[in-house]
Amino acid sequence: PSMLRSPTLMKGYVAVFVCFTTKAVHLELCTNLIREAFLAAFARFVARRGFPSKIMSDNGKTFIGAQRAKQFVEFMKQVSPGIIQKYAPQGINWQFIPPSAPHMGGLWESAVKSFKSHCKKLAGNLKFNYEEFTTLLTRIEAVLNSRPLSALSQDPSDFA
Repeated sequence: PSMLRSPTLMKGYVAVFVCFTTKAVHLELCTNLIREAFLAAFARFVARRGFPSKIMSDNGKTFIGAQRAKQFVEFMKQVSPGIIQKYAPQGINWQFIPPSAPHMGGLWESAVKSFKSHCKKLAGNLKFNYEEFTTLLTRIEAVLNSRPLSALSQDPSDFA
């Protein structure tokens, strides 16, 4: 969670979406851990990127602090059926990895690590309002996605 600057200080959460084919990263800001906030973030993702055929996500136990694990487990119990019911008609196959298998989420955990690294370097301990933080997320997303999709060749004739 990141701190958002508003009339009252509030936490913000970042939903990280990673394409398993191109490893493209999409970041969406969620204002809290309720079903509606996540579904709104997912709707923004789908509106910008299109409907994915398959989504894999974890249940959060691997990186949530012990003091908030129970709260997050309750959140996932609330969200999971709603997500599956809402998006199954669009052909989205939503799968949750087992709680004891965090290695199955290595691709998105790598994206989370990269995001956190960039966010700490750029933002430090600064506080942001919603618009500022959304802009920061978009800029970090652009940096994470501005890389070659394949290995670069050293042969000059490949550039012709």
